Amino acid sequence: MRKRSIFLFLISLGFGLFHTPKASKKELPAVDPRFFVGSWFFKDRRNREHEIVIDPDLKLTIDGQNMSAKVSSMTKYELSYIDKFGYKLEIRGNEARPVKFYDESENFTYDLTNG
Repeated sequence: MRKRSIFLFLISLGFGLFHTPKASKKELPAVDPRFFVGSWFFKDRRNREHEIVIDPDLKLTIDGQNMSAKVSSMTKYELSYIDKFGYKLEIRGNEARPVKFYDESENFTYDLTNG
């Protein structure tokens, strides 16, 4: 009886080690880039108004000038760019729309308005 118990234990241990179920991959919800598409305005520290435009292909334009910035990451409520000088530009949103613009070169966050 003891030999049989040890044998069954070893068999079940072997099955447990080599036949563990694979961890299921949780699919993350797809990020919709259309959330960031549009135009917004912000006022700088000198109270001058600037316009940010994000095209459907996520091209970033500020005051009509192409920023030549590359998308570095995108989450549900944040779109990050790296500009041609290596500085980070971020568009942050809430549940409804983008509400903040962060410019690493000035280390400042601006409030976005619809105009």
